[in-house]
Amino acid sequence: MKNIKSIAVSLCLVIATLALTTQMTLAAPITVPTGLNPGDQYRLVFVTSATRTATSSDINSYNDFVDAIGDTVVASDWKAMASTAGVDARDNTGTNPGIDPTGVPIYLLNDTRMANGYSDLWDGFVLNAPNISETGDVLNGRVWTGSLRQGVGSFTLGETLATVGFSSVPAIGWMNNEQLGSGSSFSLYAMSDVLTVPPVPEPGSLLLLGVGLAGLGYMRRRKAV
Repeated sequence: MKNIKSIAVSLCLVIATLALTTQMTLAAPITVPTGLNPGDQYRLVFVTSATRTATSSDINSYNDFVDAIGDTVVASDWKAMASTAGVDARDNTGTNPGIDPTGVPIYLLNDTRMANGYSDLWDGFVLNAPNISETGDVLNGRVWTGSLRQGVGSFTLGETLATVGFSSVPAIGWMNNEQLGSGSSFSLYAMSDVLTVPPVPEPGSLLLLGVGLAGLGYMRRRKAV
């Protein structure tokens, strides 16, 4: 009877640990939107808390910058939502509505939807201002884009003057608000590639895990006696 009680106590501890882990995860940036189902596809967007200049005309310089930050949130091929003389933001991110008008829904890291698809993303207005950083915190400020609201280049990054948007604005200004000297340091918008909602674990899997861990602990205690 004593051994059974020990196993029960261990199982309760395992379940409590799993619950606590879930709560801690919910407090972090949300990378799987709650409104989607397993198998659904989506993209994520955030505004970088780190800043940089816009003097380079190489889009890969900006892609590498946001990718290094984005991979700390979720492994993906993160791209800058920005235009240089050689590539438009909508092509750099693979969201050109002329090629794929529907696309997939786009979410911020606080579980809110930014756009319903690619046409919606580049129509001038987004559902929610893209002011959530990679940490899940609100970040309102200037963002290098080099783009008009349609996601095409205008005063592109690498020019003397480059286009800046404001992350706090859900209207046209989120992408195209003013032109400033490219030597200043501002944030960038980062977009993931297409992600897929993972399958939900079977409820029995967590129970089996708990029983297994409890049993392992019991066997170790017996060996130690």
